[in-house]
Amino acid sequence: MAWAAIDKALNNPPAASRAELLKAGAGGNWLIQVWGNVEFNQQRGWYQDGKVHVESMTATSVETTGEQPEVNLSACLNSTKVTLRYLATRKPVPLGPGTSGRSKVQAKLVFTPPDGQTKEMWFLVDQQDTGEC
Repeated sequence: MAWAAIDKALNNPPAASRAELLKAGAGGNWLIQVWGNVEFNQQRGWYQDGKVHVESMTATSVETTGEQPEVNLSACLNSTKVTLRYLATRKPVPLGPGTSGRSKVQAKLVFTPPDGQTKEMWFLVDQQDTGEC
C-alpha cells in the first residue's frame, strides 16, 4: 500500500500530501526521503509518469515479539515503464544514463501506531537500494 501511495504522490506532486503517504503506511526515514523527492520534482515542474511494479518479494526476517514487531523484506522493483516528464508540456525530462530500471531493495516495515493514535498498522520506514535484480 505504501509503494502505491508513493507512486500516486510522484505521479502528481502538486496534489501530493504527507498525510496521505503516512495514512498509506510510509514512515520514518523512507517518508522523509520520498517527500524530498516529491518536493524536488514539484520545484522543477516534473512528475513521474508510470508506476513502479514489485516483481518479487521475500521476507528476510520477521520479529513478532517485543514492543515493535518488524519485518525485513528483499524485493525486486521494476521501474522500466517510469518516465520523468515536465508538467507544463508532458515531454520527457532529458536524463543521463541510469540503471536498468530493475532494482533490488531491502525494505523494513514496523508495526506501530501513527503519532497521536492507538491503532497500530504496518509502516514502510526504510528502503535501501542494494543493486540490480
